[in-house]
Amino acid sequence: MNILELKNITKKFPEARDPAVYDFNLTVKRGEIVALLGESGCGKTTILRMIAGFELPTRGEIYINGEIVSGKGIFHEPQVRKVGIVFQDYALFPHKTVWENITFGLFHLSADLATNNAEKIIELSGLKGLEKRYPHQLSGGQKQRVALARAMAPEPKLILFDEPFSNIDSFRKNQMREDIRNIIKNTDATAVFVTHDTRDVLSIADKVSVIKEGKHMQTDTPDKIYNNPVNVYVANFFGKTNFIKAKISKEGFKTPLGIIKTTDQIPAHLNEVLLSIRPEEFTINPESQDCFCGNIVKERFMGDYKELTCKVENPDGEDTEIIIHVSPTLNCRQHKCYFKPNDGKINILRDE
Repeated sequence: MNILELKNITKKFPEARDPAVYDFNLTVKRGEIVALLGESGCGKTTILRMIAGFELPTRGEIYINGEIVSGKGIFHEPQVRKVGIVFQDYALFPHKTVWENITFGLFHLSADLATNNAEKIIELSGLKGLEKRYPHQLSGGQKQRVALARAMAPEPKLILFDEPFSNIDSFRKNQMREDIRNIIKNTDATAVFVTHDTRDVLSIADKVSVIKEGKHMQTDTPDKIYNNPVNVYVANFFGKTNFIKAKISKEGFKTPLGIIKTTDQIPAHLNEVLLSIRPEEFTINPESQDCFCGNIVKERFMGDYKELTCKVENPDGEDTEIIIHVSPTLNCRQHKCYFKPNDGKINILRDE
């Protein structure tokens, strides 16, 4: 069942020349965690605010749990949408304890039910023993947990997160990402969060929608977007990659490196394409006729891998630099690198 549907949502602010969000569509199924990913100012927070009911779309429809909450002549106020929200700055009441913050939105329940809901989410959020503390007595991670517990205590149909990890130090982020995903999944909740950090997406999201300048670029699972980005913007956003111009030939892709052979089916209507190959999708081999040869011009130790920059000479034009990720223990003293791309890992990009 779909918990959230956005249909052709557009938002244009009166003073702006262009829409902040243009013709955006999204479907979120029950139990999914979906990320809205993009640079600052791309429109992702505006989308979140329209879902919550803090902004009115210029055009389009929003459905929550199958019911239209925003459309032509229809607008449901935030308080009746039954949506939980975790703000970027947590927005905890400084004069209230952890218990009082979490139970603040449970006034409509009986005392017994409110207590039961609060105790359950406190246990699940790892806040047991902190109920009497005030926000100034909590760490950033604990404040995040309280904000999440407060949003989830009323058992909303949908939870929205605005940059949930921006105020947490990098040392604690990995654990916090895992904890939040576990809490959401263990309560069978549905969540949408906005972020500019692909590490958030890869750690938490079941699905991600990439946004550029208010426009939808690609929606899919994180692994599919990483391995099969549709264009240069998406490919770049998800980490380092090698862009290689190629012409289609009977042998494969004719590139400045030489012919890249592939068993993948190449669309018949294409003549020239732009390829994207991730740095880890190269196999390093001893000297071989099947491999390309490059001079190692840069070598960087990155912890769990080593990054090589290999320059391949092209007598007919400019030299090509290829970035390759290899084992951190690989001995590169020979200053030459023989490599080939892994078949099935060569991605053809389309125009944006």
